[in-house]
Amino acid sequence: MATEAHHDVTLHSDHPELDTEGQHIDRVVFVCIEEKSGHSVLNWAVKQFIRPESDLVVLIHVRPIDIPSAPYMNTTSSGQEVPDIRREESHKMLREFAHELVSKKITCKAVSMIGDPKSEIVRKVIETKADVLIMGSRQLGAIKRAFLGSVSDYCAHNCPCTVVIAKTADTVESEEA
Repeated sequence: MATEAHHDVTLHSDHPELDTEGQHIDRVVFVCIEEKSGHSVLNWAVKQFIRPESDLVVLIHVRPIDIPSAPYMNTTSSGQEVPDIRREESHKMLREFAHELVSKKITCKAVSMIGDPKSEIVRKVIETKADVLIMGSRQLGAIKRAFLGSVSDYCAHNCPCTVVIAKTADTVESEEA
């Protein structure tokens, strides 16, 4: 069985006012950033959970692998444009969230990954010995969840650390309606 290579890209958020060398880190808090729920999850985590004086926050985003449909492939291009665009979008999103944390004097690190979100999140949590994983829920219906599976449900059952599933603003609004 071949060993699968993982290509994680770490985007550090360096800030001169943030002295991480003298800071004692008690917990590693992973926050799973996703385009739709990222702001809500991060805002909840900052207000309700993260301790700026002693937490290292690791922002993670996993891009699924793009598999082109053979009959619709554009043979005139290299086929690299879509993955490049998605990578740049992921990096930009992570940098924006990291900047937000740094502005609040929260030590952070941002990691962009590619692969199956379920297995990549669990792999990275195990690899870094995270203390907690905070993530949102995409609110898939029962049918989609049965076919696609729930990333948050998978992580809750397979991560060795505590998993917190924060309700997003969309979830709260739909429950109130």
